Amino acid sequence: MTSETLDQRYQWLPLAEWWYNTSYHSSIKSTPFEVPYGQNPPIHIRYLPKDSNIEAVDIQLTKREDRLKTIKDNLKVAQHRMTQLANKKHSERIFKIGNWVYLKLQPYRQ
Repeated sequence: MTSETLDQRYQWLPLAEWWYNTSYHSSIKSTPFEVPYGQNPPIHIRYLPKDSNIEAVDIQLTKREDRLKTIKDNLKVAQHRMTQLANKKHSERIFKIGNWVYLKLQPYRQ
C-alpha cells in the first residue's frame, strides 16, 4: 500500500479503516464496529466489473475492489508472519499430574 505521492496514499485510508473496524478482534471478542453501535457492521457487497452502465462509476468501484483485495492480501501476509514469529519460540511440552515444573519469572517494570 505504498505509492510515490501522499495524495495516492490517502485514498487507501478509508478502506484500511473500514477493513480494520469490520474485522473480528480476538481481544474484544467482536469487531470494533460492534462495540459502540451494538450491531454487526454493514456487509460489503462485492462489485463485479461492468455491473454499472456509467463508466466513471465502473472505474471507481473496480479500483475500490482492487484496493480491498490488496489490503486483504497484505493483512494475510502480516498475520502469517506474526504466526511464524510466535511459533518460532513455542515448544510443545506434555506434563503429567505430580510432575515438578520450574518457572523462570522475570519482573516487569511498569
